[in-house]
Amino acid sequence: MTTALEAKVAGLTPAEESQTLIMELAKTVKWGFIELGGLLCDNQDKAYWSRTGHESFKDFVETIGIGDYTWVTRLMDISRMVAKGIVTREQVLEIGVAKTVLLLPRAKKGQLTPELIELAKSCTWRELREELGGGSEALPAPEQFIRCPRCGQEFVFHDDMLRGRE
Repeated sequence: MTTALEAKVAGLTPAEESQTLIMELAKTVKWGFIELGGLLCDNQDKAYWSRTGHESFKDFVETIGIGDYTWVTRLMDISRMVAKGIVTREQVLEIGVAKTVLLLPRAKKGQLTPELIELAKSCTWRELREELGGGSEALPAPEQFIRCPRCGQEFVFHDDMLRGRE
């Protein structure tokens, strides 16, 4: 019995077969990342991590060994965007996880437009980062928010709150 993937690569050159297999696997991995992010959100929201002997959600994440805490929380943020309907799973699959991470600050500010989503689908990571301001908008400044390592709650600081501390 031939699988759908085997049928898809039948008769292709080795280079075409390699590219097809890579694209199919990338799609599977992206889908898995979205699912993983959703499970981690659920774990954090229901504090399941605390029932497994971990001191904090961050400790729990670090024992899993899937990446550093910052990367995992960004993955969770993507899953939350999907859950809130800001983007669809299909859009994330088409855009890619790395480029969707660049869209997170705009999404958190309520500034993620359909035009920006379409741009993210059609350009490279580097082009998207440049379009978002060369990195200044792409990643939030460290002083803009902090995330509690126990519960994951974000505390946002506005510029007027930071004035007077200097």
